[in-house]
Amino acid sequence: LESDEEVVVTLTSITSGDPQISIGANNTATVTISDDDSSEVSIAANDDEAGEPNNDGQFTVSLSNQSDVATIIAYTVGGSATADEDYTALSGSIEIPANTSSGTIDVLVIDNNILESDEEVVVTLTSITSGDPQISIGANNTATVTISDDDSSEVS
Repeated sequence: LESDEEVVVTLTSITSGDPQISIGANNTATVTISDDDSSEVSIAANDDEAGEPNNDGQFTVSLSNQSDVATIIAYTVGGSATADEDYTALSGSIEIPANTSSGTIDVLVIDNNILESDEEVVVTLTSITSGDPQISIGANNTATVTISDDDSSEVS
């Protein structure tokens, strides 16, 4: 994906031919090349099984076609896991740099020593906040990382 681009040709001199030929005032022409490409952004959990004490999870956000400008995507975070208790809170946006096709969101697990069931971190892509206007959010806009617990308890 890229913005419209221009090719400008300017006549500067006559290198051979009849000496009565000269370059007139209209010596420049421009052709605009329009881009008709589009791209969809999607998310997948490429490390969907996280766990205490130190097995982090990860999401990958991908563009189907690279863009010549950075793309910033906003997302929401849901699920049964609690930010800053079960994992380090996520920012709510990700930037895919220009001329690249993906970026990652790390889910950094917190070993909280609380006995609990497996919990989920669900990320849903919500909007493109900056970037090429031909980028849209695709059908694969939600992914899940499951955090397993390593704690145990004994009743006495």
